[in-house]
Amino acid sequence: MVTREIEKALFDAAVVIEDPDLRRAFLDEACAGDSVKRRRLGTLLEASEGADDFFRVAEDARTVVAAGVCDEFPEYSKDGAGGDYPEQEGPGSRIGRYEIVQRIGEGGCGVVYLAEQQEPVQRMVALKVIRLGMDTERVIARFEMERQALAVMDHPNIAHVLDAGATDTGRPYFVMELVRGVRITDYCNEKRLDVRQRIDLFIQVCNAIQHAHQKGLIHRDIKPSNILIAMHDGTPAPKVIDFGIAKATDGKTAGETMLTSNEPFVGTPAYMSPEQADRRGTDVDTRSDVYSLGMLLYELLAGRTPFDPKELAAMGVTEMRRVLLEDEPPPPSSLLLSLDADSFQAAAATFRVEPSRLVSAIRGDLDWVVMKAIEKDRQRRYETVNGLTMDLKRFIDNEPVIARPPGRIYLFRKFVRRNRFAVATVAGITGALSLGLGLAYTSYLSEREARREQGRLRDIAEAARANEQRLRQNAITRENIAQVAVLLSEGKTEAADALLRQTPIAAIEPSVEATTVLRSLGGWNALRGRWNEASDCFLLLTQASKLFSSETILSQNDLVCCGATLAENQSSDDYQRYREWILTRFGDTSNPLAAQQALQSTLLLPADASYLAQLERLRGLLEKTNFNPKELKPGWESESAAWRAWSLSIYEYRRGDYAKSLYWVDLALGLKPTKSALLDVVHLLRAMAQYRYGNAEVARVELNLARESLDKVFTPELPPVYEPKGKNQGFWWDWVQARILLREAEALIDPASR
Repeated sequence: MVTREIEKALFDAAVVIEDPDLRRAFLDEACAGDSVKRRRLGTLLEASEGADDFFRVAEDARTVVAAGVCDEFPEYSKDGAGGDYPEQEGPGSRIGRYEIVQRIGEGGCGVVYLAEQQEPVQRMVALKVIRLGMDTERVIARFEMERQALAVMDHPNIAHVLDAGATDTGRPYFVMELVRGVRITDYCNEKRLDVRQRIDLFIQVCNAIQHAHQKGLIHRDIKPSNILIAMHDGTPAPKVIDFGIAKATDGKTAGETMLTSNEPFVGTPAYMSPEQADRRGTDVDTRSDVYSLGMLLYELLAGRTPFDPKELAAMGVTEMRRVLLEDEPPPPSSLLLSLDADSFQAAAATFRVEPSRLVSAIRGDLDWVVMKAIEKDRQRRYETVNGLTMDLKRFIDNEPVIARPPGRIYLFRKFVRRNRFAVATVAGITGALSLGLGLAYTSYLSEREARREQGRLRDIAEAARANEQRLRQNAITRENIAQVAVLLSEGKTEAADALLRQTPIAAIEPSVEATTVLRSLGGWNALRGRWNEASDCFLLLTQASKLFSSETILSQNDLVCCGATLAENQSSDDYQRYREWILTRFGDTSNPLAAQQALQSTLLLPADASYLAQLERLRGLLEKTNFNPKELKPGWESESAAWRAWSLSIYEYRRGDYAKSLYWVDLALGLKPTKSALLDVVHLLRAMAQYRYGNAEVARVELNLARESLDKVFTPELPPVYEPKGKNQGFWWDWVQARILLREAEALIDPASR
């Protein structure tokens, strides 16, 4: 054992010496008198030098299953690790009902042929068969996993499996749709697509991957060569291929066997998520594909990935892992700015934009979206591919994206990870000093307490037991919250909600993780009409507001979610506590969005004069904002102005000034909002104001307009979807606000209908 340890130490020391002469001199000196040890170490070092080349050859040999886009692959040498296995198939030979035309590619364990199907129809296909000599039980199982992975999917942007079988020698094969196309990155650059066109293509890729996830499959090797652009009726259409290392998310693919559980590397390093590279075996879930998609989007926007593939290939495995796990990539716009002048000009030319406009088109929202998708910590990534898609659609529609720059706490945690040794040293010294002072002070307290009466000691003991019980309960609660977060990340919302309801809401302490859980489950319960559970979640969410800036709270729509939920739950005490919190947190705000959401969310139910007087300052702030249709861009700016006008209208209505209420509600209609939910709340408020103003017939017309729209949405109950009436027609809380106002308007104008 000692000899082996000495040899290992000598090997580790020699392998870092690059100069061959210096390495030989070192070994001769270290192994003086022991020729056996000297010869064994020399053999190990020679094998080590060839290892990197071997893995690079294996990576290069992965095939792109598409006619006209296959790379040139190095042949396996006769003395290589895999041996020389001549293939039995060749042009003119047959496999089943397929005639081989030519070999178009090969992978680690399979060979891909261009073949012609003879019956029942004639067509060209791609036929993949296990390489002769590789038909071990493990390889056959992986091959079967790829076939099953593709067979369960039916999506226009995923290559279809057409047939499967076995050759005369028993080697499995399967037949795929032949995709004739080019890599997505090559296509975008050759056609000089602009940013919007690239995002449109990328969204189609996201939809295909989301479909695979819904079928229980993770691709795990998303990269340009596995996404081909083929023309369909004159329109470019992405095709996702090569699910060869796909993993079943439910663990049931390929005979309940997870073949990749012990593999150190599965995927392509430049696009590989940190959890794939982590030797500790962190379980890989759908967020790994989110990371790879983020890297693909990065390359589509910046022209290359943040980690150069050639540089990664030149590193050792250990250094490659360190880079993927620790090095922070720059935003795409920063990478573009780091290019030299010629490269920057060339990049701008591929987007058909002026160089000065290229960075500005990417900086900001797109930077945030990409960086959120490629977060090292998968808890901070988009939870699903659909979340990434929705944020890109918000960018296209000029709406605020969910992605935001990291906060100070997260940056501090990153600092600690980068400087573990220094932080640990300081923490150790601080801990030792604290422990020493604590022990000294504890000794003093013990001596003083010893002089006190027996009763005092009993009180202290009881208090200690109560505190221990509280700490134990807090620990259990934190553990439950962490488990709920894991279930949510895996898409198991029903189980997450059940576990949260087993945890006393009052025992949950505010934290970043807890707020994410509460926000998700609050909305989930609201969409299913569980208003008590949703109210508990959103009330606790307001208590955690001290952890976040006002901008973060507004961007998450916490105010309108909470206000609509509490008003729908019809708990006057909870709603009043919520109103008081709004005044405390946003009563002195200078942000028009905060003022609008405060009025909108706290006036869904009638308010007394005292509370309305405290909102007077927010009313004045909103009145100074821009309502000129000629100066507002159609879309998000116009819709936002309409919401501000509606908020001022409901304030005046609650105050009893129905003429002013009609002025603001008519102004909101003049801005021509298009979202159905916004139109409904405008018509309902106009109906009540007209009725109070003495125009009963006009009021009934307005009421019927909104009622007909809402009857289609809330029949029989609010469906569990984010936008219950269709794309861009309003979020669920907008529709809940409309339902609250509908009940109030019917009770006022048409009580017989209730």
